[in-house]
Amino acid sequence: MSTLFDRQYVCPVCSNTFTSKQVKTSAIRTKERKKDFHTIFNGDNPTFYGIICCPKCGYAKFENDFKLPLSLKQIEIIKQTIMKSWKTQDFTGERDINSAIKVHLIALVNYTVLKERQAVIGKLLLRLAWYYEELEQVEENLKYVGLALDAFVKSYENEKIDDAEEKELEVIYLIGELNRQLGNYKDAIRWYEMVVRHEFAYKNRLIKNYAKEQWALSAEMHNALKNRGRDA
Repeated sequence: MSTLFDRQYVCPVCSNTFTSKQVKTSAIRTKERKKDFHTIFNGDNPTFYGIICCPKCGYAKFENDFKLPLSLKQIEIIKQTIMKSWKTQDFTGERDINSAIKVHLIALVNYTVLKERQAVIGKLLLRLAWYYEELEQVEENLKYVGLALDAFVKSYENEKIDDAEEKELEVIYLIGELNRQLGNYKDAIRWYEMVVRHEFAYKNRLIKNYAKEQWALSAEMHNALKNRGRDA
C-alpha cells in the first residue's frame, strides 16, 4: 500500500491546476533527529515533498507559500525570469533525494528573484545541506551549511521575525550549530550562550537543552584545538 497521496494545487502564476505527491501523515516514521533538526526517516521522507513546483511554468515554493496569492509585480517577475527560460520538468510524482535536491534548487531561484525573507531562504539552504550530508558529499554539504549560516545571520540582523520569541530562539540556535559544523567554535559558543541566556528560552526547553549540549561540545573542541597550539 502506497504511503503517498495526490494533493491538488492551482499555480498562482499561470493558473495551471495539477496534483503533486505528499506523504501520508500516518506513514511518517522518524528514525533519528540530529541537532540541526535534520530528521532521518524510515520510509518516505516528507521533506522531499515540501516544495510544490508547477510543471508548466516552474514556480516553486514551500507548500504553504505556494498557496498564497502573488501581486501582479511578483507574477511578472516570475514570468520574466523563471517561466521565460523554463523547460518542462515534472516533480509532481514520487521523489528521491536527487529530485528533491533539484526541486529545492528551483525553489531557491524563485525565492531569490522575488527577494523573499532570508529566514525562508536559510531553511531551503539548510535542507540542501542535509541532503548532501545523506549523500556523503562533504564539500557540497559544507557549502550549503555556510550559505544557510549567512542567510540566518542576515535574517537575525535585518528581519522582523514572526512569532518573535520562539522563532528568534530557533534562528539563534541554528547560527550557533552551523558555526560549530564549520569549525567556528568560538562563534558557536557565543551563539549557544545567547540561546541559554535568552529571556524566552524557557518556552522551548528542547532548543535550550540542545544549546547546552552543543555549547559543551564546542567548548571541548575549542580547548582541544588550543591545546594543539591552534586558534579556533
